[in-house]
Amino acid sequence: MQNMIFLITGPQGHGKTTFLIELVNLLKKKDILTGGFVAHGFWKDNVRDGFELEDLQTGEKIVLSQTVAMEGWEKFRRFYFNPGGFAFGEKILSPKNLVDADVIAIDEIGPFELQGRGWRKAIDKLIKEINKPMVWVCRKSILEELVKEFKLRSYHVFDIQKEVPEKVARMVLPKL
Repeated sequence: MQNMIFLITGPQGHGKTTFLIELVNLLKKKDILTGGFVAHGFWKDNVRDGFELEDLQTGEKIVLSQTVAMEGWEKFRRFYFNPGGFAFGEKILSPKNLVDADVIAIDEIGPFELQGRGWRKAIDKLIKEINKPMVWVCRKSILEELVKEFKLRSYHVFDIQKEVPEKVARMVLPKL
């Protein structure tokens, strides 16, 4: 039986991470431990300047990407990605680090993972080894491709423009 995947989706830059954080806080109030990570955007002059990855269990953070070039960082579109940020995300998603988690959150799954890069190997391993509900964040524009690529069978989609975190929390709780 495949894990139940709850897909949080919406347009780029419209609050998917904020929605996920609200969901995690609601679950925390019910003593539900959420493992995984969120990618907080940071801004400069009203333009997204990068992302910081936060481990939901420890609160530890690392810069994942930024618009300023750094030696050894991979350029993708207008951002440069920190290889240490990817390693940090893989560590967070390691099944041994998620033993105590009731729910696993991944913010976000995007073009890197669809190309077999980023956290793809870690996600594939989680799907095979851990039978816990997962909450994945993805852009609406890649939703169909993500469902097909990961061969998802047990999933539910929540569009942040139409849903509220409380509804997702009510659906996650019975799956625990």
